[in-house]
Amino acid sequence: MNIKLLAFDLDGTTLSDSDHVSEKNREALVRAFQKGVLLVPASGRLFTFLPKEVMSLPGLRWVITSNGAAVYTLPDGKPLKKSLIPNETAKKLYEVIKQYDIYREFYNEGRAMVERSFFERSRTEMGIPERKWKFLSKDYVFVEDMEKTLEETGLCPEKVNLLYLPTKELREKLWKELERIEGLSLSSSFSDNIEVNARQANKGAALKTLCEMLGIPPEEVMAIGDNGNDVSMLEFAGCSVAMGGGSEEALQAAKYRTGSHDRDGLAQAIDRFVLTAGGRCE
Repeated sequence: MNIKLLAFDLDGTTLSDSDHVSEKNREALVRAFQKGVLLVPASGRLFTFLPKEVMSLPGLRWVITSNGAAVYTLPDGKPLKKSLIPNETAKKLYEVIKQYDIYREFYNEGRAMVERSFFERSRTEMGIPERKWKFLSKDYVFVEDMEKTLEETGLCPEKVNLLYLPTKELREKLWKELERIEGLSLSSSFSDNIEVNARQANKGAALKTLCEMLGIPPEEVMAIGDNGNDVSMLEFAGCSVAMGGGSEEALQAAKYRTGSHDRDGLAQAIDRFVLTAGGRCE
């Protein structure tokens, strides 16, 4: 069947390491739109941190953010669906992570909340490497004490992002501790982070909701991604493509592979399955 909707990850898939959409990737996305394919960015990023180069693509009507915890309509930016971490669960999560001197962000209403002291120390004492500094340029809401904020405001986060974990051992230890908290789902966009969502929040579930609303069956959906937080949408889509150099779980979940993100693998996949195959995933 013809591809009617293309869901595409951003970091490690559509974007270069310098956070840009290459000319070839943009051209392929535009040509897919011109063929009548709906374009749906599906990212772990929060709404206010989506790159302008992505948001300026033609015909965008929906965007999946925070690993599927929030789906927004465009251009009004109104939430279509939310799957939030309950406040009591978020407080249990904080009890675990507060034991460690690690950078942590709480996504809420499309923005990131962070304790001011952590942000001030992020590039120095906390050792976040320069390659990740672009992720510190979010539209932040600063709080003095996240534990107190959770208690007093009843905050139910879209996602909690542990941006940088300096060692594999620390990441594995934290993963195991967080897994014990009922109602959470863990994933990663990179090998040195952990992203925490509500159990029911993932890109695949958000994509399924959107497709049901539009009357588009999974076999007419193409999804492309590179990492653990993309697995659910790769499993949902009838045409699933993993980036070359992607994580093993993404490669295992996808039916096809393409080139790496720094070799315009997204454009290669669109050309193969949408443009030259007559819109068929074969």
